[in-house]
This record gives sequence, structure tokens and C-alpha cells, in this order.
Amino acid sequence: MEASLAVCILAALLAMGACLQCEVCDGPGTSCTGDLQTCLDGQDSCGVALTEMTWAGMKTQTVLKGCVTSSQCRSGPVSVNFGNGMEIRTRFTCCVGDACRTTTVTVPPADTKPNGRSCRGCYVLNAGQCNEQTIACTGPETQCIDVAGTVTISGSQMQTVMKGCASESMCADIKVGSGTFAGISGDLTTAKCTAASGAAGMTPGPAGLLLPALAGLLLLKLLS
Repeated sequence: MEASLAVCILAALLAMGACLQCEVCDGPGTSCTGDLQTCLDGQDSCGVALTEMTWAGMKTQTVLKGCVTSSQCRSGPVSVNFGNGMEIRTRFTCCVGDACRTTTVTVPPADTKPNGRSCRGCYVLNAGQCNEQTIACTGPETQCIDVAGTVTISGSQMQTVMKGCASESMCADIKVGSGTFAGISGDLTTAKCTAASGAAGMTPGPAGLLLPALAGLLLLKLLS
């Protein structure tokens, strides 16, 4: 901690700036506590993501906190359906400093009404391909997502493939390459969205934040 503060002080003197520190943690439920960590250059906000995962009728909530860029703070609620009873919904918010220790996030109620669109869906861990099936999209899910790569959490690395229906807010947060949030890192070799039937196309954006975290949550579920 003293070394981190020294680096911040030196950076402030040299560049007329200040180092941001954010609480970094993850855990079940709606809150977690962790150590303050100095953010990288360009990370000017602290992010809190609450994810509700439904798997075979069982619902669990997980919270993640970490350093983000202010552009990532504009991410809207995320809804993804992979089929076979696997659904993920996430709400993301930003804060700075001590406010992040008390910031609360809620996930909006699920919109389960079919919207007439469909995608090929599946998910798998520790494999390079999965068995696709056609799934019906619901609510705001107007895009078909296709993601593949590796995820590393707590020293465990696994391949993952994730395909299904997704909201446009999810597609604005994916890209090929590496990303890290709250200690969960992902290296995506495939990351694209295409329009579900009857929807307009969506070009993947530059944020690259939530996909590593969501894939890491699947890995956590598998290892628990």
C-alpha cells in the first residue's frame, strides 16, 4: 500500500494528476469487500457490476468491483440467454472513492416475453465448441452473440464458448482481445454480434469489460 501511494504522489508531481484507487472484490450476493488497488492509466472510475444468473431454474447473484474507464460507465443493463436454462442479467454502475463501498446496484426484473426473434445458442467450458440449438429471444434481446476464448480466474484457465440471444448493451461491450475486471481476465479470439431475425445489426464496441466477467462467473459456477 505504501509503495502504491508513493507511485501516486510521484505521478501527481510529474503529471499534475492523481492515481485513482478502487476497491477490488467479487463474491456472492449484492455486496463484497476488498483491498483498494491503484488503477491503470486511463481507468478513471470505479465500477460495480451485479449479475443475476439463472441456471436450471436456480437463481444466484454475484457482485464484482474494480477499476474501469468512464466510457464503460455508460453500459446499460445486460440480458443474455444461452439456452438450456442458462440466462444472465447484469446491471453496471460507476462511483469514485469511498462511495463505492456503500453503492448499491439492483438488477431490473426479467422481461420473459418472446420478441419473435431467435438465435443459435449454447455454452461450454473447457472445450472449443458446443452443441448449438435454436433459442427464442425475449424482451430486449435483439442480437445474436458469438464469443470464444479463454478465461482465467484464481489461477484456473479454461476455454469457453458462449452463443445466444443478447441485448444491444451487451454487444457494445465486446471485442477480440484481452480484458480484466475484478481479477477475472479473458482473452477472446471470437467476439461478434449479428442481428437476430427482424433486428438491426450492431457493431461490437471498444469497452471489452463484461464478457470476461460473465465468462468468469460461469467458470466460478462450474468450480463451486
